[in-house]
Amino acid sequence: MIFVTGGTGLVGNCVIRELVSRQIPVRALCRARTSRLCFEGLDIQVVEGDLSDPAVLRRATEGCSTVIHCAAMIHIGWKRLAESRRINVEGTRNVVKACLAAGANLIYVSTVDTLPAANSIEHPISETSEGVAKTECTYVISKREAEQVVRQAISEEHLKAKIIHPGLMLAPYDWKPSSGRMMLEVYRAPLAFAPSGGCSVCDARDVAKGIVSAIDHGRFGEAYIMAGENMSYQELWSRMLKTSGKSKRVISPRAAIESFARLLNAISAVLPIREGDINGAAIAMGQQLHFYDSSKARRELGYTTRDLSETLTEAWQWLKQHHLRK
Repeated sequence: MIFVTGGTGLVGNCVIRELVSRQIPVRALCRARTSRLCFEGLDIQVVEGDLSDPAVLRRATEGCSTVIHCAAMIHIGWKRLAESRRINVEGTRNVVKACLAAGANLIYVSTVDTLPAANSIEHPISETSEGVAKTECTYVISKREAEQVVRQAISEEHLKAKIIHPGLMLAPYDWKPSSGRMMLEVYRAPLAFAPSGGCSVCDARDVAKGIVSAIDHGRFGEAYIMAGENMSYQELWSRMLKTSGKSKRVISPRAAIESFARLLNAISAVLPIREGDINGAAIAMGQQLHFYDSSKARRELGYTTRDLSETLTEAWQWLKQHHLRK
């Protein structure tokens, strides 16, 4: 039995589908008020609860050989740090304690955002590379601290764990949506202004296969990058638009975007408004080069990636069917 958190999210749902396809029994955590549509047709056990309840996590972990911890709060901004820490850090701490109590192994799904950014596309970041410090936003801080909780348990409490660093994931089954929201917003925007940075784009289904492979392969205490094709946001957005059938030019005016970020930061500093997806921290992250090297995961876990055109096409068809109003 494998216990999966974050099963209503993109990578967690893909992990569950990969496990089910291999006829591996699955137990999934789901909050009480969250829709279970994403589990429809899947023969799994659903445990009601969340990461804040140690008792629920202990019961859910009992009898499981491995816990795959995918759940996280993703807010790339300056605000909501306390909320992010409660979910990402303290929630992970509760998962770690449940694993130790049950004698279960842990696969912790982190993010490439806890790693440095690259200096150029020619020099992508590996698990041990030095590079450019990431923008100290809420998501980076909380996921880095959560990862430290796992590493501390590995070194001090002999937790058997592996850490996964996925890149920017697109795929079908993006129920909320998460990263698929980028594709939808690029499609909807009257003008396409791309940040000047770049990212490593991969298919969440390929990452899910790599994560499931990590149950039996790889080394405990190690981290593995599961990224994909490194490209600028301008190129990615152009390919997204081409996939969606929109003929719209993508421009990347770095100076104008940075000026807009300064304006947003100034407004945020003086007005008590809720921070949305477009904010100074998100823009600063978008100006960085998130380019990564997945060689270690390919070598030790058999991680493979499909052609990005396939991912974009199938992700768009799914997003269009489930999230675009008729």
